[in-house]
Amino acid sequence: MRRVMMFLNPLLIHSKKRRAQVEQIAELLSGYGSDVHLQETLSAHSAGQQASEAVAAGFDTFLVCGGDGTVFQVMQGVAGSEATLGVLPFGTGNVIAQNLKMPRNPLAAARLLLDAHPREVSLGQITLNPVGHKRMQSWYFFIAAGMGVHAALMNLAPTGQGKRRGGRLAYFIGGFRLLVEHPVQPFQIELTHADGGTTTEIACEAIATHVAEINRWRPGGDPQAAWLRVAWVPPTGRLGLGHASFHALATGKSNGFGGWGRLPFAQYGTVSRMICRPLNGNAYRVPLLVEADGEVLGASYTAISVADKKLKLLWPNGASP
Repeated sequence: MRRVMMFLNPLLIHSKKRRAQVEQIAELLSGYGSDVHLQETLSAHSAGQQASEAVAAGFDTFLVCGGDGTVFQVMQGVAGSEATLGVLPFGTGNVIAQNLKMPRNPLAAARLLLDAHPREVSLGQITLNPVGHKRMQSWYFFIAAGMGVHAALMNLAPTGQGKRRGGRLAYFIGGFRLLVEHPVQPFQIELTHADGGTTTEIACEAIATHVAEINRWRPGGDPQAAWLRVAWVPPTGRLGLGHASFHALATGKSNGFGGWGRLPFAQYGTVSRMICRPLNGNAYRVPLLVEADGEVLGASYTAISVADKKLKLLWPNGASP
């Protein structure tokens, strides 16, 4: 770590305690000979451009002081470069830090990163044509991307206010409310498998995962592999979606139907690409939302695949791949 840019999410380091932690981390790195600069993200949509400009200015290491959403935004400007990205968990979910087996305390995580080594990881790429836009837009992601009710859950608090006040509990409460109020709507998914063959399914929930763990859920992804682990739920109602979600979290049962009323389990597969699109002729009560790494990107058609760019990620010693 020669020239270090610490990107700060101002919404997540607003308290005196967290500001003090940031200053302690900067002092720690400086003590090991790093030239440390602090930079607040000006907005969610500008962080990638800020990171790209910092890469061009010669910064070799980027430490993100925020949650997974801030990492997602900064990553847009770092992916494919020679710069290294590290994660300091200041957010709510901190799924990336979880998969790197890092402590939730940011200062303890910073000490761990001092002995970490860069490891090249693959990325996912999501491309969509949001409603109201004429051109396709693409983003890189590290955790997961998909379409369905879970994307609507990420849209509950677009300003982050709900996350800060309620933490993880806000997601559980929001998820229960969505199961009661949000329509469960079917759409088509086209899956491209490892052998190049394709299959088409109808789903009401679909997500392509890139990591092994997302909080309590264990989808079984691999951030170093050139494939994505896809989970989807066949068309069903609120009860069926709740049934599939419960078993994915609690029992790990998958594929097929079972239990009272033959309710569905989540279906799993390994693919290089997934395309999600609305069903022809289907009238949707609300738009089909799309998300990547917890950031709601738009609605309607989306293609999710393995990206052609990779990321150099600071990987703590002792953490499994």
